[in-house]
Amino acid sequence: MSWESRADRVDHESPEYVWQQIADDLRADIESGALSPGSRLPSGPELGEIYGVARLTAIKAVNSLREEGLLKVLSGKGTFVTRSMR
Repeated sequence: MSWESRADRVDHESPEYVWQQIADDLRADIESGALSPGSRLPSGPELGEIYGVARLTAIKAVNSLREEGLLKVLSGKGTFVTRSMR
C-alpha cells in the first residue's frame, strides 16, 4: 500500500474530530482489504505528516483503532493490522 499524502482526506472545518476522520479513513482501508492483517502502519510522526496533522492527533486515531481491536502496537517494532473486517 502506498502512503502518499492523505491531507485531502481531512476536513478541518468538519464538526467531526480530525483524529476520528483519520481513524475512519484507516478503518475503511482495513474494511476494503487495502490494509490486510499483518500490514504495518507508518509511525505516529509519519502518519502525522501523511495526513498533515500533529503527530499526537495521528496517534490518537491509532489508539482508537487499537481499542477496537483492529491494530496492535508492538513496542520497538511498529503498529500492525490485527484482523480483517470482511
